Amino acid sequence: MKHRARTFSPARTAYYDAASYRRWVARQIGPRAVGGYYRSAHSDVVYEVLAVEPGPLPGWPVWKITVRQLGESRSYWHCTAWDERDQVVAEPGEQALKFWAEHTLAHPADGGTLLEQRHLLDEAAHPGTVAALHQLALTARLPQAA
Repeated sequence: MKHRARTFSPARTAYYDAASYRRWVARQIGPRAVGGYYRSAHSDVVYEVLAVEPGPLPGWPVWKITVRQLGESRSYWHCTAWDERDQVVAEPGEQALKFWAEHTLAHPADGGTLLEQRHLLDEAAHPGTVAALHQLALTARLPQAA
């Protein structure tokens, strides 16, 4: 049986390099997806994934993930790989919405982000009242400040 020697052209090498990079990034990102909630094993912080940029990006980092800690308004990005000890708290979609609503209602909201999130839940729970208040605000005459 005659064997042919494989020849690696620059195009073929680039193809395999790109596939290898995509597999590596997929392992780094792990199960994280936009809209899901995850717990970091290192810091024990629950965060929501806002964006995933698999790259390749020029320079460093070559990929990044944008997150927001649960109950906070500030977002930040990092390129920390998924650790097998990390946890999926809620998958994106209905499960994540339910988790977010339960967390928002279970924690005291004196002001800031949690109070804003509670207002959002109130609007969702009472759309008729909110629509009426919006209409009233458009037609209301507010006293002018002196």
